[in-house]
Amino acid sequence: MTDTPILYLDADDEITSAAARIRDTDAERMALVLPYGSRLATSRINFRLLAREAADRGKIIEIVAADASARALAMTAGLAVHPSVSAFEAGATAATAPSAATEAVPTPVATSADAPTSAILVPKAGSTPVPVVGRARPPMRPRTAAGIAIALLVVLVILGLAAFTVLPSATITLSPWSETIGPLTADIVADPTATVADPTTLTVPATRLTFPLAVLQTFQATGSNVTETNATGSVTFQNCDTGGNVTIPAGARVATANGIGFITQSKVMIRRALVFPFSCRTGSVSVVAQSPGTDGNVPAGAITKIPPGYDPIVLTVTNQNPTTGGTHTDLPQITQGDVDGAIATLTAALSTSLDQQIATATNVPPGTTLYLGTKQLGTATPTIDPTTLVGLMQASFDLGLNAQGTVLGVDSSAVKAIAKQRLQAQLKPGWTLDPASISIDAGNPSVVGSVVTFHASMTGTETPTIDQQALLSQLEGLGAPEARAKLADLGQADLQLWPGWVTTIPSNASRVTLTIGSPVPLPSPTP
Repeated sequence: MTDTPILYLDADDEITSAAARIRDTDAERMALVLPYGSRLATSRINFRLLAREAADRGKIIEIVAADASARALAMTAGLAVHPSVSAFEAGATAATAPSAATEAVPTPVATSADAPTSAILVPKAGSTPVPVVGRARPPMRPRTAAGIAIALLVVLVILGLAAFTVLPSATITLSPWSETIGPLTADIVADPTATVADPTTLTVPATRLTFPLAVLQTFQATGSNVTETNATGSVTFQNCDTGGNVTIPAGARVATANGIGFITQSKVMIRRALVFPFSCRTGSVSVVAQSPGTDGNVPAGAITKIPPGYDPIVLTVTNQNPTTGGTHTDLPQITQGDVDGAIATLTAALSTSLDQQIATATNVPPGTTLYLGTKQLGTATPTIDPTTLVGLMQASFDLGLNAQGTVLGVDSSAVKAIAKQRLQAQLKPGWTLDPASISIDAGNPSVVGSVVTFHASMTGTETPTIDQQALLSQLEGLGAPEARAKLADLGQADLQLWPGWVTTIPSNASRVTLTIGSPVPLPSPTP
């Protein structure tokens, strides 16, 4: 018996500590020494757990306790008991669990005056007395003993129910499987005629936004209006021919030495010159400058050339007074070309104004992207009728145009929603798309007329849909192999049962802890 290990427990040691001491001891037979007030001695369930732990590991444990009530509880679990370490080492025969009809009652036994008072546990007829170590307790009154027994029984029942509630337990950590979807591609069309997003036709609505446009500028006239008048005056012809009269018809041309011509306005006849005494005769007539302008204003005596066909020896002409009234006025004038050029300039300014408003995105709904390639400029209306400007004698004029511009806008969230639905359509039954894993690239859209096409690419990760409460209900009462097999369909699972002898998931859901970890990649099928 001296080679049998003796394990001393502290008063506050729990069942887990005692079970660990049993597992860590290599000997097949051992003794557990319980002090007064030991927590293990508060419930027969603790002794039953210890007995099962020892049996599962092929070991024999015996209980050493000075407390008679502790030994009584150990005996009900079928464990051998000893009142002292010396009794265990001496090989005292351990009492076995009493039958239902047997009840042990401690009875004091007197000894010599110098020896410590002791007691033996006296069972009913046919049982062997078990000595109790330590001084005997004073006898109790029957009523007091009965009260203590009832209180002890109530405490034992409460502690037993508490232990049954606490034990056993299961801890499950489940990391769901994950599998990548994609990358998928899709051409998603934004159409202004669409009213709702359609995942079947891959169409989303496009909104045509309107911008009011107005431009006004001042333009310079490039035309001119020239007004000229002819100078007028009179000339005097002198006839020195004594042989006959000279007649100058209306419309005859006279001129200055540098060629500025004048036209006679009426016929004039100049009588022949007198012989005795010799005297030339004269005749005057009104003239008008042949060309309009200020060149016809010539000084007196400047007109000296007679009409062609007359003899300059006997016929002369001159203007005794300056000719006057020749004018030249040049005024600016608006031409048709000026108006056409102004309208072209204003139309370009309207287009620029539309580009600026699109760039600043004023009053555009949040999340909407405008696409410049879809802009349209409506019919422009002039601020005044351009035809009324042509021919006006003025150096400049104001002209403006008013119009409306439009451009297509697309809400990118609608494109992403269609792409997400494409991913969801690929989900396996019972699996869920992980929101944090979704990646959508709308790409560089192409614009053809009023249609914008997004060349989208999308990827995501799917994981099994896990309802923790429903899963716990399904696991309740399953054996460990069945539970692990069920969990393996959902992910990588770590199942821990306590105590070690527990082989099924507790039916009490409060004793099962289920933790969902981060997803892990689904292993590839084994070929």
